[in-house]
Amino acid sequence: MYLITGSSGVYIIDPSVSPDSAEDFTGISGLAKGDAGVKAIFLTHGHHDHIKHINDWIKAYPFSQVFFSSNDSELLTNSFMNCSYMEGSEVVYSFKFTDLAGTYGQTAYKDDDVEIKAYETPGHTMGSLCFLADLDGEEVMFTGDTVFRGSVGRTDMPGGSSKMLMESVRRISKFDPDLKIYPGHGPESTIGDEIKFNPFFGF
Repeated sequence: MYLITGSSGVYIIDPSVSPDSAEDFTGISGLAKGDAGVKAIFLTHGHHDHIKHINDWIKAYPFSQVFFSSNDSELLTNSFMNCSYMEGSEVVYSFKFTDLAGTYGQTAYKDDDVEIKAYETPGHTMGSLCFLADLDGEEVMFTGDTVFRGSVGRTDMPGGSSKMLMESVRRISKFDPDLKIYPGHGPESTIGDEIKFNPFFGF
């Protein structure tokens, strides 16, 4: 999970951590009690390990906006497809969201010092998204499980497609080489470093 703070509020990327744990880790007072001004929650895709605490965050911040692609809707109601069964549980999800299916470069959310654009990048799942965040003039990209440092997301789970993932990676490679990326697992990187060292960028 990533947590963005700004003068206008707090923003969550992939709520895989509970509000209590997030408050303990960040030290942001009132985060777990709904007093920290969480404005929006962005979901890169519908796998359980990325959204497992979405309902806890919605409960704490019922007026926050949730952004997600309906191309992953099938994952929400099927524990096999959302992979919660891998943790020995059968979890299904139901929540309202702003649908980002079909978006590529459109602004999903804008506030005083934050603008977040959505890029549909199918392959790991059909509804996978990357989010480009302009944080008061500094741009960073949250790539979910589409691109990792030195690798890419797996495609052998329901809804995965190696061909579509490579097409998504090719589009991501066109961004500024200096753009910093924050993957859904593992350390941060840059587009330039992935072009140099990631074998999946060797087109």
